[in-house]
Amino acid sequence: MLLKNALELSKSINEDRRIMHETVQNKGMSDPEVRKISQQLDRKISMLQKMMNEMDVLPRESSL
Repeated sequence: MLLKNALELSKSINEDRRIMHETVQNKGMSDPEVRKISQQLDRKISMLQKMMNEMDVLPRESSL
């Protein structure tokens, strides 16, 4: 379940990056929408990093 959620979140991050890139090209770097997407990306990337850390810890705990 954790892996599935991480994969879905990764896809969402890639989609947000694509949207942000398009928005920058169309509206410029200083547009409020770019900032909003960037902040959303930061949150999602942080969540993904936490998930990856949890997945990294699980096998070590079970081998003890």
